[in-house]
Amino acid sequence: MKKTIVALAVAAAFTTPAFADNANVTVYGKAFLTFDQKSSNSTVAGTASQMRVNTNASRFGVKGSEDLGDGMKAVYQYEVQMDADGSTAKGLGDSTRNSGVGIEGSFGKVMLGIWDTPFKVAHNKIELFDNTTNWTSTAVIGRSAGKNYNTRQANMIQYWSPVMSGLQASFMFSPDEAQVATAGTKLASNKSFLSMAATFDQDDIYASVAYESRKDVASTAGGAVASATNFNATDTAVRAVGRYNLADFWVGAMVESLKTNTTSTVSVKGSNVELVGGYKMGPHVIAASYAKAGSTAVAPAAANDVTQLSLKYGFNFSKRTELFAAYTSNKTNAAPTSTTLKYLGGGIVHSF
Repeated sequence: MKKTIVALAVAAAFTTPAFADNANVTVYGKAFLTFDQKSSNSTVAGTASQMRVNTNASRFGVKGSEDLGDGMKAVYQYEVQMDADGSTAKGLGDSTRNSGVGIEGSFGKVMLGIWDTPFKVAHNKIELFDNTTNWTSTAVIGRSAGKNYNTRQANMIQYWSPVMSGLQASFMFSPDEAQVATAGTKLASNKSFLSMAATFDQDDIYASVAYESRKDVASTAGGAVASATNFNATDTAVRAVGRYNLADFWVGAMVESLKTNTTSTVSVKGSNVELVGGYKMGPHVIAASYAKAGSTAVAPAAANDVTQLSLKYGFNFSKRTELFAAYTSNKTNAAPTSTTLKYLGGGIVHSF
């Protein structure tokens, strides 16, 4: 009821007929700010110790639908990231989050726009923190050879199947809007993007298997193509995620294998794992996550595996407001010494 009143107030403020005629408008968002102390044993650039206030993925959005009859409806969502701590001075619209328009019916749902990939979403069920905080396990998992597979994809079309007995499939495709041809040939690079997942979510069990491929990722910087061999360079990723709830206790796990091209002809494989769990005692929540990214270094280079331990204590004042404290230790093997980053702090999360 409160959200409907806010939505109507926003509609009146903008005096837009489209809002005034549409009762199915929801204004929503999340304020997610944290304070932490980062410490480091390294002098490598970007690893210096510092104290920070972070806005993380604070967001503001509007979404709604229109009944089209015959069990179909048009759906839309526009969501932007907020610069809630003033670090970039951009305020509203720091970046575009999940946004698009589509059609939903008995066949499922189709959306055009920008959205989290099915590969990324498969992990969300066992994430203790937002994917942008310093304590998130996505700082370790979904990463290989300097590339990040925990992404939101622009210029995409995505399909979600209907949920049948807890089962649902999702498929996303994003074409290459800037294909480049090699001089003297009609052959063009094709950096198209495919991501998909199959998920079971019912009662106390969650399980998901996801796959992703990114074509022509080894093409040279600036869009130029070095040679025709680049056209066959494709990054691929596979992950399996599971979670089981047992009363106030839950456990989860993830395993993944990532094949990442470092040049047009050379690739490395990385295997990452995560174990996570939590326990709820009334408004109190304690949880922990252990994540490890296997080394992708090729001998005789030094191993570059990463291990991370994160701990969390949360207090839920309500379903919409949480106060939490967190600690993370992130260790990366490197030559001649390893780098350990530690984050101690906490934050306030309020959803509306």
